[in-house]
Amino acid sequence: MSRYVPRGKRIGAVSMWLLLLLSERPMHGYEIIRELEKRFSGFWKPKPGTIYPALEKLEQDNLLTSSVGFREGGPDRILYALTQKGQADLSESMAYMTKAMEMLERYRETHEAIFRHKGRFTRKELAAILRQLSRGLEEGSIEISKILPADGNMSIVPTEPTAFRFLYAKENHKLEIHMEIEWIPNVES
Repeated sequence: MSRYVPRGKRIGAVSMWLLLLLSERPMHGYEIIRELEKRFSGFWKPKPGTIYPALEKLEQDNLLTSSVGFREGGPDRILYALTQKGQADLSESMAYMTKAMEMLERYRETHEAIFRHKGRFTRKELAAILRQLSRGLEEGSIEISKILPADGNMSIVPTEPTAFRFLYAKENHKLEIHMEIEWIPNVES
């Protein structure tokens, strides 16, 4: 496994960008810096003190090669190119990053499926909401849209056993109670 992706760790961001750019074509250092500035629309302006040591380290690890490009009328430039090992490490790192991004996307989708309601009520209004919730638990069906403002008609059917978690906390000079009711829904075939 690549030393840039050891045991599930990720490649460094600068190294990743350098390998990605050089996978397109060989470039010299100044060209790499300008290309990064362009791709980041000026959001990141890499400094030579960041890029050249990273290029040197990648070359020491045999992920890049460098060759002197002789120019008439100008200073010689060092041209950096990706090696086969560099391409393999980049492919492996990209596969890891793709999997990590898929996991983040799944987490985001799951998180969006959580419905939250927060509002200010009088004690009397809150007591009525809790009574309706209690009645729904006893009857075996909770019509959330009748208890709280919700999109559409949302009906919940709690099953046995039902887990209950109650948290009482004081934070920023406010008292809070958090309640969580949890059950495994019946899955109809």
